Amino acid sequence: MINIELLQKVYNHFQTEKPLFDDMYLYYKGDSQALRDYFKVIGEKRSSRKISVNFIKKFIKEEVSYSVGNEINYISKSGDKNVVNDIEYSLSHWSEQHDALLMNRMLTYGYAFELYYMDGKAQFCSRIITPREGYAYVDDLGNVIFFMRVFKKKFDSNTYIDVYDDANIYHYIDTFDKVEIEQHYFGEVPVSFAKISDEKRYDTIYNDIKGLQDAYETNLSDISNEISDFRNAYLGIFGFQIKEDDIDKLKELGVIQVSTEKGRAEWIIKNINDSFIQNTLATEEDKMYQLTSHINHNEKMQSNLSGLALRSRLISLEEKCKLNTKAFADAAKNRLKFLFIYLNLKKNKSYDYKDIKIKFTPNVPQDDLSAAQIIQQLGDKLPLEVALSLLSFIENPQRVAEQAKEEQQEMMDNIPNHDDTLNSNSGNN
Repeated sequence: MINIELLQKVYNHFQTEKPLFDDMYLYYKGDSQALRDYFKVIGEKRSSRKISVNFIKKFIKEEVSYSVGNEINYISKSGDKNVVNDIEYSLSHWSEQHDALLMNRMLTYGYAFELYYMDGKAQFCSRIITPREGYAYVDDLGNVIFFMRVFKKKFDSNTYIDVYDDANIYHYIDTFDKVEIEQHYFGEVPVSFAKISDEKRYDTIYNDIKGLQDAYETNLSDISNEISDFRNAYLGIFGFQIKEDDIDKLKELGVIQVSTEKGRAEWIIKNINDSFIQNTLATEEDKMYQLTSHINHNEKMQSNLSGLALRSRLISLEEKCKLNTKAFADAAKNRLKFLFIYLNLKKNKSYDYKDIKIKFTPNVPQDDLSAAQIIQQLGDKLPLEVALSLLSFIENPQRVAEQAKEEQQEMMDNIPNHDDTLNSNSGNN
């Protein structure tokens, strides 16, 4: 049984940190502080529109697409075909968006959790938990001692707290006074930790560009409202006076007669320095792209830009996405460890997760022509499976290599044996 006093301290700490992660989620949804606190001009007839331009969501979705937009492949280092087939079969009922969602949550909050369990059909399942919903208590070495999940149910005001240790699940409601205990059979705390870096929430797009995002939306809203108010220009009349009843008629005709030689009428307008505004917005936008290592795909490029040239423009983003996939791979390895515990328990199959290599194929333009030339030059010095892994359109090199060998063997079997052909010919003579 976990110490109740420790559970209460962890729960209090979780509640203290939760508002920050709630704010991260609001920004991801497009509800920024700039829009929440945007000053409304007093007066119903003045424009006070708020314009949302959600760069944070845009950048996160781009990195998710580049990092795990292509299917993750599992390769057995020992060449065991069965283990790869069992992995794919055991995870086949999972959502196709699962890995993308886990990457999304990791990039949004700096880290996220993957909780493992068996459903009613005894299938190996996973639930993604964000820092808004869970907390992992770890020791000095980073080992998870216990995991706390906090959640609510629809149409229910109670707060449910599930605590996982290496053997049991402890179910609490609202407080830690009463508990129901359930065994989970994994032998370890059934959770993986996907984190970008040790800085966690401080190494996020939110933390890097929150201020720029607020400034951009504020400035863009300001200029939009200036333009809207600009339509309400005033006609200044000097040296004479018109009756108030005639104003509507003048608006309809669009003509005004000046009744005295010294009189004049002219529009009083606001002088807006559009260059200054555009430069400010362009600078803020450019800084957001720079800080996140992204590129603006809306910029006009040469029509004959090669794949290699385009790839070079993405080099910074690609390097960043490589770090994302390395962070994701740590969680994926732990996922395999728990999957193999499940397979050993339910299917009596024994596998070692350290035998599996996890292959990510970046969803960015690839120079497959150069890769093909390298493969051709190396010839037999390069194993077929390794050669196939260099090509971006090959999702599962191991399976394709097996198919190639099978087709080659089938072709060899269909070729008539030379000695049999000679014997057949001599018999006819």
